[in-house]
Amino acid sequence: MDITALMLAERAKLVERLAREEYEFEKAHYPEGGLRAKKNGDYFKYYQLIETPSGTKWKYIKKSNQGLAKELAMKSYKKRVIYGIEREIKAIDEYLEYYPKQTADELFRTAPGFRALLEPQVIPDNSCEGWEKEPYDQSTDHPEHLVFPTMKGHLVRSKSEAMIADELYRRGIPYRYEWVRMFGGQLLSPDFTILDPKTKDIRIWEHYGKMDDPDYVEKYLRKMQIYTRNGYIETMNLICTYETKDCPLTSIKAVDVIEHYFVNHY
Repeated sequence: MDITALMLAERAKLVERLAREEYEFEKAHYPEGGLRAKKNGDYFKYYQLIETPSGTKWKYIKKSNQGLAKELAMKSYKKRVIYGIEREIKAIDEYLEYYPKQTADELFRTAPGFRALLEPQVIPDNSCEGWEKEPYDQSTDHPEHLVFPTMKGHLVRSKSEAMIADELYRRGIPYRYEWVRMFGGQLLSPDFTILDPKTKDIRIWEHYGKMDDPDYVEKYLRKMQIYTRNGYIETMNLICTYETKDCPLTSIKAVDVIEHYFVNHY
């Protein structure tokens, strides 16, 4: 299945999910307004924000009424979920609008005369060993954070990344760590860029390790939109794992992901 068909299939799933989320949101009948949390020593004070003709009204939520705060928090979360799905659909639409009818690789495959002239110059070394040994531009951002060693001999930024790197290395799956690449005019350095040993397809593996941090989640949403716009779809050629302080990544989970994408997938 080509990338356009994959994108259309993913869009259909997102549209279905969006309809379901919107229906459940309306059915929930959440309280009026939004929620704000303000730090008060070791605790938080919660306020219900209500829009009035004279402006936004802040109404303190008493401890005895924490159920209201929880409902408003869930309302905010569900609105963000819906917003995220809408952005994914929009990104796919933009990608499909600008995706070339015939890529350079397709032209190369379907034009034998051109291929005969260009083959020595444009065909890369698709062997796993050759790809892995080729030099590449690695991110130089905050080198002081590279403190966790891997079996492959390089340093990464977290224990979870070291776990992923080591599990890939044990299975002989070639990867490049924080390879700086251009995605639609923006430079990104995915955690792991992986060459599938069987299909020779490129996959990206991003590990999002602070999903309980609202600012981090904002960056995550922006990055995922860039990936989607450039043809990288989660569960297809984009692998994503997540963790919070209360729910860290385990080696069992990392192995399960690798087994799913690089063993049982075929």
